[in-house]
Amino acid sequence: MATIPRPIVSVHGEDVDVEVPRLLTIRATFLSEGLFDEWAGGDPEEEDLYEVEVTHERGALLEPITFPRLMLSTSTEWVDEDDPAPRQLPMERFLLALAWELANADPSNWLRVCEAARGWDSWMVDDAFNRLLPDWTPEPLLPDEDLD
Repeated sequence: MATIPRPIVSVHGEDVDVEVPRLLTIRATFLSEGLFDEWAGGDPEEEDLYEVEVTHERGALLEPITFPRLMLSTSTEWVDEDDPAPRQLPMERFLLALAWELANADPSNWLRVCEAARGWDSWMVDDAFNRLLPDWTPEPLLPDEDLD
């Protein structure tokens, strides 16, 4: 079995990019903050709206897969005084879990994987994220590196 290359994660403000080299790129573009999700019954009370775009590096998809995604409202600017390390956005965890699922599926099934991922709640995202292989951690980027 071929190994899946380690992902590269890039965060620009509230936008998040995950690239699995030679395989796929997922971009989450921040659209709006503090939305109330009526279907969630107020739990969580406020969520941020993103547009997620999935592309295959070798053109196996006729066009990118795009879908809206609500995530718990957070900010990269918030710092815990007890832990000054940058906090990971929930969208980063979601995209890494989604990247793993897509990397292990045939591109012909990616639309189904993305449709299922639209409905992942925070527990499902955490479970999928925690099941990632320990050595499949993001490649560290130097401060001046970028996916573009």
